[in-house]
Parts: sequence; structure tokens; C-alpha cells
Amino acid sequence: MELGKEKRHMVDFLFVLTLFFVFAISTLLLVIIGANVYKKTVDDMTMNYNSRTAYAYLTEKIRQNDREDAIQVATFDGSPAIILVEEIDGILYQTYLYLYDGSIRELFTRMDENLGPEAGQVIMPALDFTAKELDRGFYTLTITTTDQVTLPLYVGTRSNQK
Repeated sequence: MELGKEKRHMVDFLFVLTLFFVFAISTLLLVIIGANVYKKTVDDMTMNYNSRTAYAYLTEKIRQNDREDAIQVATFDGSPAIILVEEIDGILYQTYLYLYDGSIRELFTRMDENLGPEAGQVIMPALDFTAKELDRGFYTLTITTTDQVTLPLYVGTRSNQK
């Protein structure tokens, strides 16, 4: 009889092999689940960043021009627009915030110039943009993002409008 020699069974080998495969499959599933959670988090953060950036930009533009008769809601080339009027060194300028060619744009021009909507600077991609004056000095802006999410924004001014 030999001491130190054990009999090896096929069951021992299969148990170790099965345990290895269970560990490998569990690891793979964990990586796949983690990647999906990460992707969803990045997508949500991107959407939040885009909407908050647009909100902050539009709100700041309106608040910068918070003077009597400086904010108008009208149309620009058939699209709803916010028109911000300001005087610089005795010359009147207009800033148009509007939707054109799948993006919200800004166009800063002298009052007496007639530029088309294609001349504006792209602010953010969007499917739809509406602007309405609900009450004197109280505006609602609605943006529909490229992800089909509709985002309303309400902005109030402190100056007396009209």
C-alpha cells in the first residue's frame, strides 16, 4: 500500500471544471450588466447636460436683456423666436433665438440688417422649439430634444414689459 497517493476520480475533475465555468459565466454576466448600467448612466447624464445647458443658456440670455420692452416673442422666418433688443453705443441690435434646420440657433445682428436664419450660430440640436409670453414678463419655452423628450422652461423677468 502506498501512502501519499490518492485515487483521482472523474467526479473531482468535473466538479472543479463546473465550478470554473460557473465562475466564468458569473463574471461575464457581471461585466455585461455593469456595461449596460454604465451606458444608461452616460446617456442620462448626456441628456441632462444638454437640457440643463440649453435651459441655462436661454434663461441667461433673457435675464441679460431684462429691460423694459427688450424682450419680444415673435416669429423669425416662420419659426417661433425670442427677440432680444439692446442698444450699444447708440445703435440698436437684435438677438434672435429660434429653431432652424434641426437646431436652436442664435443670431445677433443690427436692427437694420436682414440676415436669414441660416446665419445663426448653432446652440443645440432640437426637433422643436416654441416660445410664448404667458403674462406680462412671464415666458414659457418648450424644447423637444432629438431624443423626443419635451422640456418646458418657465422664465420670469423683473422689468415691466410693455
